Amino acid sequence: MKLMSFNVRGLNAPFKRHALYSEIKRGDPDMVCLQETHFRRLSQPLLQVPRYTTQFHATGPTKSRGVSILLHDRVTFQLYRKLSDPKGRYLILVCTINQKLFTICNVYGPNSSQILVKHVLLKMLTVSTGEVIVMGDFNACPDPILDRSASSYAHVRKQGRELTELLSHFNLYDVWRVFYPGEKGYTLFSPPHNSYSRIDFFCIRGSLLPSVRDCDISSFTLLDHAPVFLILAMTSRCLAGLHGASTTPFWAIQRYCQTCSPHLPITFRRTKILQRIRLFSGELTRRL
Repeated sequence: MKLMSFNVRGLNAPFKRHALYSEIKRGDPDMVCLQETHFRRLSQPLLQVPRYTTQFHATGPTKSRGVSILLHDRVTFQLYRKLSDPKGRYLILVCTINQKLFTICNVYGPNSSQILVKHVLLKMLTVSTGEVIVMGDFNACPDPILDRSASSYAHVRKQGRELTELLSHFNLYDVWRVFYPGEKGYTLFSPPHNSYSRIDFFCIRGSLLPSVRDCDISSFTLLDHAPVFLILAMTSRCLAGLHGASTTPFWAIQRYCQTCSPHLPITFRRTKILQRIRLFSGELTRRL
C-alpha cells in the first residue's frame, strides 16, 4: 500500500488542481492525504482526480486550512467512523483498507505550538482501532539541527522538543527519520528565509515498522512543499506484527537505528535497520 502526504497550499485555483493531478498520476498512490486545501465549507470544488472517487474533506468557515483524504478505486475500503474538525485542522478515519483495520489521522498543525497536535492525538486515541498511521504538516521540525538548512531560533527548537516529546508519549515513530537517522531531507522551502526544513512526515507505531518497505521525500514541483510517500507491505504476515512490538520504547528503536553506519549504502542500511527492529521485537515478545 502506497500513501502520499502533501501540503498543497490551496486548491481553489484550477492550475493548482491540475498540478496536483499530475503529481498524483506520477506517484500513483493508493491513498492521498492533503493539507491546506483552502476549501471553504459548503463551497469546495470537486477534486476530479481520475480513479480517486472516494474522498473525505474537513473544511473550515474561511478559505484557509482544510485537509482531505482521497482513495484509489483499486483499494477495497470500508469506513467505520469519521472525525472531522470543523476548523479544517484534522481528519480521522477508522476503516478497513484491503481487509486490514487502520486508524488514519491527517493533520495540519499550527506554527505556534503543538497543543493542537496533542489534542488531535488524544482524540484519536479514543477511537483508534487496528494499526495507526498519522501524517501531515506538523509545522515543526522534530530535529531542529538535521531538519533545517539554516540555524534554528529558540522558538523553533522549543517546538521541536514539544513535538518529539509528543511522539514519544504516544509511541509514534517518525518513519523517514527511523530509516535515515543521520541524513538531511527537506519538505518545505521558505522563500522569505531562503531556507529548507522537514515539517511533513508520517508517524506510525512500532508494530507497523516491520511492514515499512520505503519512505521517501519526493522533489519540489510547482509548490513550496514536497510530497512524502510511505510504502507498506500489506501481507498478512507483516501486518499481523510481532506481539509486543507496539510497546517497544521510543528510545530503543532509535538506538538500534543509530548503530547503522551512515557510510553504508542506503539500501543495505535500511535492510539492517529492519532486521534490528524485528530482532528487538522478537526479543520483547519472548520476555512478555
